[in-house]
Amino acid sequence: MRIKTIYDRLKPGFKSSLQKNARQYSSAKRLKYTLMSKTSWHDLTVSNLNDMAVYCNIPTYKLSATDFMYGDYIINK
Repeated sequence: MRIKTIYDRLKPGFKSSLQKNARQYSSAKRLKYTLMSKTSWHDLTVSNLNDMAVYCNIPTYKLSATDFMYGDYIINK
């Protein structure tokens, strides 16, 4: 059984936004490959989370501190 990456576990709406932006922006494509290479939320940097907010169209005003720490709002567990 293959371990799911952060990219695999992204919620569908966020994943489709990232895919769309990755076709248009090289930095979004770089983020996509970063998420495809990481299996743990804790491996992400603050910069990665900032890029996710931008390219996945995540409404940051809805996020709590635990969403940033554990990704509950952004990924499927």
